[in-house]
Amino acid sequence: MIVRRAGPEEAEAWRAIRLEALAMVPEAFSARLADWQDRPLADFAVQLAANPTFLAFEGDDPVGCIAWMRDAADTARGWIGGVYVADRTRGRGVGQALIATALADAKAAGIAQMWLEVRAGNAPAQRAYEQAGFVVVPDPDRPKNSCGCEIGMRRILP
Repeated sequence: MIVRRAGPEEAEAWRAIRLEALAMVPEAFSARLADWQDRPLADFAVQLAANPTFLAFEGDDPVGCIAWMRDAADTARGWIGGVYVADRTRGRGVGQALIATALADAKAAGIAQMWLEVRAGNAPAQRAYEQAGFVVVPDPDRPKNSCGCEIGMRRILP
């Protein structure tokens, strides 16, 4: 398995794994499959140029993805999003490799703390994030992102 940052030239691979994610676990994302499935490949390339996005590959097969973005209000804070690991590779460290790669990239870009939001019913994702060093932050003490998820988690980047 290889994890690498995806540039616009890998829009086709990202499109494949993104659409798989939206089809397989629609409840985990604020985006909907219907909003993305008919978009031209150029729209996927634009997204890859806008935010650091990482893909995990087994051979030429994309098997996972993750993206992060800098917070508009606090430039030392980042947000993890778009995390997905294909069922066919779960339990083999793909998710942890994606998270570690995204965190290292964010730290190199000057991010001091990384945030994410997760749905209360997504226990496997919560466990994966906790394993990666994220902790749940009580609702009144956390910033909100746009996904409407019930649980906010943070990791300080040393």
